[in-house]
Amino acid sequence: MTLARPRAGAAAGVLAVVAVAASKQWTPVLDLRLAGASALAGIVVGALAGALPALKASRLEPAAALQEGT
Repeated sequence: MTLARPRAGAAAGVLAVVAVAASKQWTPVLDLRLAGASALAGIVVGALAGALPALKASRLEPAAALQEGT
């Protein structure tokens, strides 16, 4: 279930490339290295987006954070 949305997004991207190329009478070129680098960049950004707030939260005292509402 968690991989359904990324796969749907990748499929939509491929379809968009093919549709534009067909409308312009171009040969569609899909570079797999670029697709892999994009996936890797997404993983890194997602990991950082999750890790930074988690690090901040790990420095707080749970009881104080609940009382303050942070």
